[in-house]
Amino acid sequence: MRFDFLRRAIVVTAIVFLPVNAANATKGDLKVQVPKSAPLLKGRALDLRFADFAQGIWVRDLNDCPASRIDQSEPGSTLAIYRGLWEMPDRICQVYGAELGRQDTQRAAINCVLDNGAESIELVTVQPRGTRGLLVQEGERPPVHFRFCEMITPVLKAEDGQ
Repeated sequence: MRFDFLRRAIVVTAIVFLPVNAANATKGDLKVQVPKSAPLLKGRALDLRFADFAQGIWVRDLNDCPASRIDQSEPGSTLAIYRGLWEMPDRICQVYGAELGRQDTQRAAINCVLDNGAESIELVTVQPRGTRGLLVQEGERPPVHFRFCEMITPVLKAEDGQ
């Protein structure tokens, strides 16, 4: 009886530790699948920065220009876009996927850190309005018209005096 128990234990142990069939298992099977971009951006060539037409500091009211520090402005009044960064008074965001090479309208998926420490992922659409305007739509909210205030000077150029 003892021999029979030992034989069964060996068989069960062998079955439990059998190698996984390579055809059915792949590296990372236990990892969570995260989409690489927002569903609306799927299948499009992506960039990690906003289009050139969106670069700069934008204000709702031209009386707020030149803009003070963005984080001290009234919520919704000021927007700064520089390369892959998006800053508003209550959040700072980074692009993780934007439509590449668009001249008229650009969608971008952004990952934001809010002033209260929370994080959010948003989809924004930017569209030039005339020569000095920008129409901005955050998710499903109604579009908001911003007016161009000033260019953002890169820190390295400002320090070099160029």
